[in-house]
Amino acid sequence: MVRKEWESLKKRLIMFLAVLLFISSGIAFLAGTSSKPASADVKADAVSGASPNYRTFKEHELKSIRNVAGGVEGGHYTCSKNSDPFTYFEQDWSGVGLSYLLEQEVGIKADTTAIKIIADDNYSVTLTLDEMRGNSNARGLKTILAYLKGAQSADNPNAPNPIGAPWVAPVAADQTLTDSEGPFRLVIPQQVEGPDPRNTVYSPAGTGTPNWNKAVQRVRAIEVQPTSTGVPPIDPASIPAGELVVYGNILNRHTFTVDQLKSIEPFTGTYHWKNKSAVEGDSVCTGLQLDYLIDEVLGTQAGATDVKLIASDAYSKSFTMNEVRAANANGLKMLLAWYIDADLTADGPIESVKPQADAAETNKSKWIRNLRVIEVDPIGTDPVPDATLIPSDRIIVCGKADAGNVPNEWYLAEGCTGFGFEEWILIGNPNSWKTHVLIDYMIEGAAVQTQELEVDPRSRTSIRVNSVIGDGKNVSARVEGYHGDSLLVERAMYWNNKQGGHCASGVTSLSNQWYLAEGCTAGGFETWVLLQNPGDTAANVNITYMNKDGEKAGPALSLPAKSRTTINAASTMGSDWNVSTKIDSDQPIIAERAMYWNDKRAGHDGTGVSSLSNQWYLAEGCTAGGFETWVLLQNPGDAAANVNITYMNADGVKAGPTVTLPAKSRTTINAADIMGNDWNVSTKIDSDQPIIAERAMYWDNTASGKGGGHCENGVTHGKFRSFLAEGCTAGGFETWALFQNPGNMDATVYITYLTGDGAVEREPLLVPAGKRVSISEKNDIGETYDVSFQATSTAPVVIERAVYWNNKLDGSCSQGLAAW
Repeated sequence: MVRKEWESLKKRLIMFLAVLLFISSGIAFLAGTSSKPASADVKADAVSGASPNYRTFKEHELKSIRNVAGGVEGGHYTCSKNSDPFTYFEQDWSGVGLSYLLEQEVGIKADTTAIKIIADDNYSVTLTLDEMRGNSNARGLKTILAYLKGAQSADNPNAPNPIGAPWVAPVAADQTLTDSEGPFRLVIPQQVEGPDPRNTVYSPAGTGTPNWNKAVQRVRAIEVQPTSTGVPPIDPASIPAGELVVYGNILNRHTFTVDQLKSIEPFTGTYHWKNKSAVEGDSVCTGLQLDYLIDEVLGTQAGATDVKLIASDAYSKSFTMNEVRAANANGLKMLLAWYIDADLTADGPIESVKPQADAAETNKSKWIRNLRVIEVDPIGTDPVPDATLIPSDRIIVCGKADAGNVPNEWYLAEGCTGFGFEEWILIGNPNSWKTHVLIDYMIEGAAVQTQELEVDPRSRTSIRVNSVIGDGKNVSARVEGYHGDSLLVERAMYWNNKQGGHCASGVTSLSNQWYLAEGCTAGGFETWVLLQNPGDTAANVNITYMNKDGEKAGPALSLPAKSRTTINAASTMGSDWNVSTKIDSDQPIIAERAMYWNDKRAGHDGTGVSSLSNQWYLAEGCTAGGFETWVLLQNPGDAAANVNITYMNADGVKAGPTVTLPAKSRTTINAADIMGNDWNVSTKIDSDQPIIAERAMYWDNTASGKGGGHCENGVTHGKFRSFLAEGCTAGGFETWALFQNPGNMDATVYITYLTGDGAVEREPLLVPAGKRVSISEKNDIGETYDVSFQATSTAPVVIERAVYWNNKLDGSCSQGLAAW
């Protein structure tokens, strides 16, 4: 057989075997996914719930770090290459101290052995701990992630012996690194300074040790070793230039700048104090309540018993969790104060203030000045940040606080592939490695069906559920990232050839009680309550409805394990314009509500809310261009609620109505009554009793009924991070991101889009205090069918996303996942 014929036959044999392998696998291939299983050796980190444990830093966060003296780390470095001709030069570099970043802000475990620095092209070097700290440099220079440099010197043949180094006058590091080198480059000091002995330019020959062979350019990731067996390889090319990921053998720590603390929930009160000399007085203090930071912003892990506060001189004092959480007779709690009768100085901008528990307590001695570390105990043998090295503009929290990673498990109660419905599950992978995903489909009247797939790093994929389980099914779903890998999950549904549609974020935790503020069974509206029981035990469920007249008992039912069911609110409520729902279950379940109108021409969907609040925010709203915006309030409590509405638009804050909401009732407020015609309307709701709030929007109204519409729950706080899985800017779709800043500080928002082709960064967005801003995602990234959204803000903001299609024939809206 001639060579040409053999090559042709070999290719045909390979293709034939590949087809056999595909058929035998029995698994459908999906766009952007793979069926390759994850390693069975990977285990989720016990602290973070993620594999591997990781921290992501934005460029602006790294560049804000100063050393304890208030300056940028760096200096005049001698640099020697390790290859012929063994070039030697000197140069000034400035940046972030690598030891400070890893040992203080991130925290590396006591058994750490090495630090691997990884570039965007996967080039890497591995450092010893000594090299990470400064390579025992005689002049005390630190190893840095440099982002500024000075002019490079030329060889100096007349240089003296190495003991005289450095030999060239410093040139200020004032040049920002270009994309070809930065934004961050690793710079390690020479252990012995001077030229390499093999550099023949110098006489006498130098004795310097090489360091420039480890000066990694375009640093994107840092691996703290050892890592767990089987951890998936990171893909540094997926990490945008403006981010740095640190992962591996690291601890659970959180950094807050003083400005961030000031932007959260400031409290002002008059604190009485008494010192050990029996001198007493009163001080007006403003700050953030310590229990709010620990319990609400961060959350605590099981077993947290005490909080130790550590000052810049390492002085510390411990308080029980009860002391931290308890209010005294005047309603005052422990405070992280930045104002005590006057603004505190820049050297000590935060002081902890403890109220008197009783008139005899000498509480002044328990106020901690120059606070730097908050340690949630017991911390065990883990290293604690060195408070003497932390700059004055930040506080580090360590120990038994929640890691705050994006969740790895999501539930979707609603779903249908029959009656002309098309269902999509939308998965964003915020990780810098390929993530293995498991989907359990809980099909009404059938066994659970499972799908496995992989989602590429920093990307978004869409699963057409009809293609997986077939048509004609009512279905709920559970979506899990293997081994704790974070995911972003939403579900979109369309019907009548995309004439109508709705979308909702997944729910990340089960509950025994759910509330649904919106609902209507009159004027051609349908309201359906959708229940999912993903557990192993049947759930006994009671439904209670509320309208403007009060409470009305709904059905009681048994929901089998790993099943879903649907309830028509009209079966109990008949024709009613105002319907809210309360769901009580003896087992934790998931609840959603779907609404349709105008003979199912359009619809919207909302997930339940599991807890009441005295404060709600709604970022989206529009009362111009044919849009209606309705604020929907539910009071399931036993006392009437006095509610104040405040609107925010592009110009600022505008007072809305004050209403009294009777116990166990529901009411509706038309935003246009105050705002008139306004394209950008956000809402803040304050109540003296805990309630529930949603917002519904409708547009393109005709004589035959409502046109399109969408609905979303309120959120209780603005936050620093937001994640949204869904988004589309092609095929007649438009996607808008909507920002509400309810605070008193301007917010700069850093946005990263996750597309089917990877991550895309946007220019920073300014959202002024007390205002609302909207952006078109298409203007940022062009046309793409798959786009998820990540945002990091310098101050807490509320973010929603609205999607419209077919020239606004219908639309959907979601708040996504918000985190501190």
